[in-house]
Amino acid sequence: MKRLLLGLLGLVLLVLIVGAGALLLVDANHFRPQIQASLGQALGREVTLGQLHVSIWSGSLDADEIRIGDDPAFGDKPFVSAKSLQLGVKLWPLLLHRQVQITSLALDQPMVRLVENRAGRWNFSNFGAGKTTAPAANASTAAPPAFSVDRLRISDGRIDLQRAAGDARSYRKVDLRADHVGLGAAFPFSMGADIAGGGSLKLDGTLGPWEAKNALLTPVEAHLVMQGLDLVGAGLMSSADGVGGVLDIDTRISSAKGVLTSKGGIDARQLKLVASGSPSPQPLRIDYQASYRLPDGTGRIEQGTLGSGGAKLAVDGSFDNRGKVIALDLRLRGQALPVDDLQPLLPVFGVVLPKDSRLSGGSVGVDLRARGPLDALVISGPVTLDNSRLAGYSLGSKLGGVLSLAGIKAPKDTVIRHAAATLKIAPSGIHADPASAEIVELGSFTGKGGMAVDGRLDFNMLVKLDRAIAGGDQASAGLLRNSKAGRLLGGVLGSASEHGVGVHVGGTASAPSFKVDPSAVAGLLGGGASRNSPAAETQPASKSTKQDALNSLLQGVLDSRKKQ
Repeated sequence: MKRLLLGLLGLVLLVLIVGAGALLLVDANHFRPQIQASLGQALGREVTLGQLHVSIWSGSLDADEIRIGDDPAFGDKPFVSAKSLQLGVKLWPLLLHRQVQITSLALDQPMVRLVENRAGRWNFSNFGAGKTTAPAANASTAAPPAFSVDRLRISDGRIDLQRAAGDARSYRKVDLRADHVGLGAAFPFSMGADIAGGGSLKLDGTLGPWEAKNALLTPVEAHLVMQGLDLVGAGLMSSADGVGGVLDIDTRISSAKGVLTSKGGIDARQLKLVASGSPSPQPLRIDYQASYRLPDGTGRIEQGTLGSGGAKLAVDGSFDNRGKVIALDLRLRGQALPVDDLQPLLPVFGVVLPKDSRLSGGSVGVDLRARGPLDALVISGPVTLDNSRLAGYSLGSKLGGVLSLAGIKAPKDTVIRHAAATLKIAPSGIHADPASAEIVELGSFTGKGGMAVDGRLDFNMLVKLDRAIAGGDQASAGLLRNSKAGRLLGGVLGSASEHGVGVHVGGTASAPSFKVDPSAVAGLLGGGASRNSPAAETQPASKSTKQDALNSLLQGVLDSRKKQ
């Protein structure tokens, strides 16, 4: 038995030695024209191989380089080029019949060029279509051999993508694994890559059967995960527009007949959609369903939400990816959204609060439309705020003058009963027309104005004080009637309640300043005294008296501004 085993072992070794010797005697370059022709006929592109070598240990043919030509309509640069190619082959057909039967392909450091022309056609659209030239009269008219390998491997590759709009994107360290690859049936694949400018992607699923007439129509079922996608670095937004963000995406995609559908979620960090805003202080969540027409470059978003915690805006609309930057036309809606959960969204849309203040409690309603390129959106529509508190900011104390003269102490916080504005948020800033607010223990504000991209405010408001402040209650009325100055001040406050006071809001959003319009105040003094002061019914207030009151009022305003 021992001799038999030794004999079998020797026979095996002899076969291996003979096989290895036979491989060494094979001139690998003899098969190069055959391999080039076979691959070229199956792929529909010219294939050029470098010098071929036989690898005994791996049982493969190794090429120094490979070049797969592009569609002639896209120039003479190669569609795919790689430093080396390893072709796994069946050994016995190669040794006995000099036939090359490829079982696997492995490309090292390949570079792939994906190019779109002005007509919206890609250079890979007819990849795998076979030779399009007519065969010679004595040639076989059989269809080109179907491309099929057991394994396809790509390591450390690079994909450069150039769209007709002019934007370019690059993917580095591309690794691809696919098994049972063929153009006639679906096959599983797994791909990973780094995105130039920031981020990485991983795509797992099935691809095929390959649609040779138009590769965009090839069915795909896959799971896509992108981590750390930098919107500016990846070329999805312009760095010059002062916007940006970093996205983590987890979505399922399905493509059939040229329509790609996706459903998943996006976690957005440091998102900033308008130049006048600032990055979101905490991640925002976007859930969505979308459909995208690959040949047209257009799509729709359905049943989307954007927000944080319990405050989520409903999002739906369309998008157009034909330009250099994707263009959106979306509706963002929400009713009775909790303010506390909505805080992270405010800076994203350019809302800036006074320094060291924050909104607390209450609810927000919005019905906005966002249109334009992603990095230059124009967002417009009505916004309401109810029963909220601007903690850490006293609007009454900032108005100064009038309230302190009357001995009225302004509330520590600004309590907002109701506020409403029709907004237009654009790259140049924010405009509100009209804008109004009802402030508890203070009064109502109506007017219009805007905030520039650098935060400078320019609002003209009409302020009407509450009747209680203007002496409408008995205690205040008695206090104001105790002196001639009190009666004059009562007239001013009464007129401010009935007709309002003109106020200009300047400064910046983080440090607003308020200035009473002197001419408006002077008019109010005369009108208020004539209607509210009993003495004034028989004798109008003198010019000097009215000027003294006006000076005191304006001095109070100035003092309040100095303390800001």
